[in-house]
Order: sequence, then structure tokens, then C-alpha cells
Amino acid sequence: MQFNAVWDSISGGMWQNVYSQLLRSSLCGVEVGVEEEISAVSEALEKEATVRAVSPTRRRFFRQAGAIALAGITSSRFGNALPRTLPNPVGYATISWPRDEFGQALETISALGYRGIHMLGWVRDAYQGGKIQELRERLQRLRLVPTALSCGGADLEPGRPMGATGKFRDYMAFMSSLGGYFLQMPVAGRPDRKYSAAEIKSLGSSMNEFGKLAKESGLTLGYHPHLGTMGETREGLGQVLEATDPRYVGLIADVAHLALGGSDPTEVIRTYHQRLIFLHLKDARRDTYALARQNRASARKAKYRFCEIGRGVVNFPAIVAALRDVQFRGWVVVELDRYEPLPVGPAESARINKEALRQLGFNI
Repeated sequence: MQFNAVWDSISGGMWQNVYSQLLRSSLCGVEVGVEEEISAVSEALEKEATVRAVSPTRRRFFRQAGAIALAGITSSRFGNALPRTLPNPVGYATISWPRDEFGQALETISALGYRGIHMLGWVRDAYQGGKIQELRERLQRLRLVPTALSCGGADLEPGRPMGATGKFRDYMAFMSSLGGYFLQMPVAGRPDRKYSAAEIKSLGSSMNEFGKLAKESGLTLGYHPHLGTMGETREGLGQVLEATDPRYVGLIADVAHLALGGSDPTEVIRTYHQRLIFLHLKDARRDTYALARQNRASARKAKYRFCEIGRGVVNFPAIVAALRDVQFRGWVVVELDRYEPLPVGPAESARINKEALRQLGFNI
């Protein structure tokens, strides 16, 4: 049932008033369940009808119409509400597959129409020497851009001297040889610890130095706030970015990690859009999100944290609206880790994510 048909069938602006309330409730980065929205809007319609002295029959119609229309909106909120195609290239992270299925992951990602990949640091170790040419040729054949590489083992921590420079240089050389774009820098630290200004300043200086090295190699260094680290909280995220130089350190925002950490992903996107180099997209499980709201320490221990796009609590239409508002045209990468695998394997999750992204307006 088309929304306009319901809108036109209700006189006096009654639906418009309720629909405006619905829009206002959906402007943050985390959404409530569809059932709660339908119930709330239907009750509001019935109340509005009662105030206007509408007959019981008409009130029943309004309640049913509200539920049907809202169900249509929520079921197609990834489509009809956002009709314009987004300009962002879309990639997929190979972390969803076991190491011994890396080749299969590349084939699947390419076959589904994703344009790039985000790899883990172990790939560099597996494709050293002459093997890097083999990987380069394979990516070219599959039309996959080596978008990003996670620099495992080269992570930093507040108050700890800059180390692992040699390993970081190895990562840089690997990505430069592949013609890649981004290096993801992990930052440790504890979310429940208060670091001194000197410790944070030292962390920022170290990250700037790594960022300068990356820039000299034609790469961009990105900071990835992560659950269980200093950047888990909005305060910690802000401290890291304030301590680093935008010329050398960008932001890799993960909407699900931000949601579990208590941040509003849309606020982070709008506030730091000039530092955003690419975006990680995945959803946060409802049970883990509920646990995080009660006790984030318990949520950090959850076996499964994330799920396919559209199956959790992240409000992706609001995310897309924020990307449009700030005119972000960079890469978005689906990074589905710490998830409950489907019986048919990670390829099905990649397909589900593709369909969700297409409904959101991404060109894939």
C-alpha cells in the first residue's frame, strides 16, 4: 500500500501530524523495533481520532491504516524513502571468511558486485615476495580494489612509546605495491581508564608520525574507534581525534561499534565528516545492544556482537541521510565480524548485505 494513498485518504492533517512525530523519532543513529513504531503510531492515530470526535468505525480505520502504512514505510525504509543513488564505491571485508577461504572470499565479493576489499594484516605475511604479484593480478582480474589493510600488531596505546615501526613499514610497502588506499591503525587503551593529557598527547604524536610515513607512500592512515578500546566512548574518540593532525590521521567510523559504545553514528559522521576517510557498515545485534546499554563490560565479552545490515538496531536510513547531508563520496566497506554465521556460509551474509545496501541507495 502506497504511503500517499493513506495520506490522501485521511483528512484534516491527522496523519501528517503523526507522521511528523514518527520522523522526529527516527533521526538518531539507533532505531527501535518495527513493532514498537507501529504500535506507537497506531495509538497516536486513534488518540487523534478520539480528540476529533471521529466515529468508532473511522477510528478503527485510522488504526489499521496507520499500522499498514507504517509497516510499508519500515519494510521499504531502505528503498522508497531514499530513492537517489549514492556515489560511494562499496567494498567488503574478507574478515567474514576463515583464512583458508581467502581465495573463495575474493571470488564471492567480486561476483556479488562489490568493488573493493578490506584485508587483515596476515594477508601481507601470506603474500610476501613474489606472491604479491600473484595477488595483484588476481585482484585485477576480479576487478577488486585493495581498499584497506588492517595493521595488526602495530597498534598504539596511550603512554606507551611508539613501536612496531618496522612492521608498519612492511604494511605500507605491501599496500603500495598493490596500489591500495588506506591503512587502518588500531589504538588500544582501556575505555574505563582516564588517561592524562600527556599520555593522550604522546599517543597523538605517535599516530601523526605513522600518518606522515603513510602519506609519503601515497597512503592514508585511518583511526578506527573500537569496542573495548579507548575509542569505545564518544569522549575517548574525541580525545584521539583532537590529539592528532587531520593532515596525517583520518577517521574510519564503524557505525555498529559506535552504537554499541553509546555514540550516535550520525552525530559522529556530521561532526567529523571532514576527517572521514571511509566507513565500516554492519549492524549491531539487538541482544548485544540491550546488554551494552546495561553493562558495556558484559557486552564486550559477547560471542556475537554484530549481524547483517537491517537485522539489528542501527538506523541505516539515518546514516545515509547524514552521508548525503555532508556530501561524503568516499568508500563504504561492509565489515561483518563477530557475527553468528549462517548455515550456508558467509557468502549468503554478503548477499543479504548487498540487497540491504541496494535498498538504501548504494550502487552495487
